[in-house]
Amino acid sequence: MLHYIYYDTQKLHYAIASPTGANASLDPICFIETPEGKVYDTGMKKPNKRIDVLDELLSKQDFLVEGGFSLADVAVASYLLYVPQFFQGVSLSRWPNVVRYMKRCAERKAYGDAFGPQVQSYLVAACDGMIGSEKDDKKKLFGMF
Repeated sequence: MLHYIYYDTQKLHYAIASPTGANASLDPICFIETPEGKVYDTGMKKPNKRIDVLDELLSKQDFLVEGGFSLADVAVASYLLYVPQFFQGVSLSRWPNVVRYMKRCAERKAYGDAFGPQVQSYLVAACDGMIGSEKDDKKKLFGMF
């Protein structure tokens, strides 16, 4: 799914218009599993070229497909939002546009209706925290000192 971003955003829309497309593309990035299929960590603690490309795309537009919120956003954002939900304390601040996108999607009324107001408020606050930590990281020399 995310590899289509390199070529054409409309192809991206078609590739992720179903939960299966988002699952197949994001699962190996968002979740690290044992051979038995048990999730034990997230791959988003490390740099990822596909998420870098997604961040670049989201620096130019609010949603994945020009024209506004779509089924592609439902599939991708819900998957991305599982990361801070299941791995509390993880920072995705290296991708500030992705974090802002996640927040925009989590703030939608329909997201709260689907996942509940407690999950919604937790994720909005988590995204706010990551946006704040991204600003703090820029103040540090090489992002660490």
